[in-house]
Amino acid sequence: MNRDKGTAAQGSAKHILLIYRRMIPSIRLCGHCQAEALAAAGRIEYRAVQGMRLKPADLRWADLVLLGRTDSWYEHKIASRLHRAGKTLVYIIDDDLLNVPPEVTSASYYNQKEIRRCVGEMIGMSDAVVSPSPLLLSKYAKDGRRAIRLEEPAIHPAPFTAHGADRPVKIGFAGSVDRTGDLEDILGQALRGIKQAYGDRAEFEIFGAAPSFAEEIGAKCIPYTRSYDDYRAALNGLNWDIGLAPMPATDFHACKHYNKFVEYAAAGIAGIFSDVPPYDRLTAFPGCAALCQNRTEDWERAIRCLMDDREAREAMRKAAADCAAGLLSVAASAESLAEALENLQKERPSKSGSGDGRFGLLLPLKAGNVYKRFLSSVRGHGAVGFVKHGLSLLKSREG
Repeated sequence: MNRDKGTAAQGSAKHILLIYRRMIPSIRLCGHCQAEALAAAGRIEYRAVQGMRLKPADLRWADLVLLGRTDSWYEHKIASRLHRAGKTLVYIIDDDLLNVPPEVTSASYYNQKEIRRCVGEMIGMSDAVVSPSPLLLSKYAKDGRRAIRLEEPAIHPAPFTAHGADRPVKIGFAGSVDRTGDLEDILGQALRGIKQAYGDRAEFEIFGAAPSFAEEIGAKCIPYTRSYDDYRAALNGLNWDIGLAPMPATDFHACKHYNKFVEYAAAGIAGIFSDVPPYDRLTAFPGCAALCQNRTEDWERAIRCLMDDREAREAMRKAAADCAAGLLSVAASAESLAEALENLQKERPSKSGSGDGRFGLLLPLKAGNVYKRFLSSVRGHGAVGFVKHGLSLLKSREG
């Protein structure tokens, strides 16, 4: 990565820095890919730097800093220095990190008092909050912070290809193993009913999750992949007709994004979604998705409708694919981000920072970060957790 200061692109006075720990899909899709597109077009200069690889020169260079779901003591210290120096801070959030329910895998981490404090204070220091969720923006973009609603776009959309009438209808679900419970609770009985009614005319594939009923309906289970590019390429190549997206009706899940719609649309799949937030917002894309209540009979009825009406199914597949290539494209989302950041800079009160702008040495903070994270792991998980956390830190340095 070139860290030389350089000259700002013509027509742009801003250097944008993204600070992240791991380039997870939610960071990549909610800020990073849009900024990359703007940089490629010469409209901004952009750096995405993994937190432990930051240098003082990166912090001096930046005019505007995107905080990619930052939550640790170290990231809080960095944000505090940037805030004191008068830099514009924008916090990226696409999950309700301050209200993670105990049954969610990451709850033991995000419900720690220190993590909650750091997240809350970094949001408080920020000039704006970026999120695809209007509910999250209503919660956290207040007290003078600007709300920036940003679509997570459809990267690598596949060209639409019509499916012939002489093949079985392929029905699938894509999602991590954490979604297994949702599949079993919401879809299990409905899919058993479809298998019984349609036999070999319906083929089932499950990408990632591992529900107990998979063998019963003859579903092919495809292992999940941690690489988002590999995941998207695999999904595009599965040639599903119908994609299923069950979602429980909880306050936490309501704050999520309808990313499954975006992924299915990019793969040319006609999706059926639980009629609960966030999927109830898909009415903004008429003809591109089907909604149903979380009852067995409603799911079975919705699947039967698309199974029995090939013309309607193909029309929905085409509409969704067109939406992915147009309204939900990276270019459209990047333009939205550019406009929002430009307006933010215009409306933001001029701040003369109280810091000296030199940012000092970061090595003591980095050493403190390693110590605190190891200590937290030992306290929470014992010696084995200590070793595992060390390995995760080493991997994060590769991020």
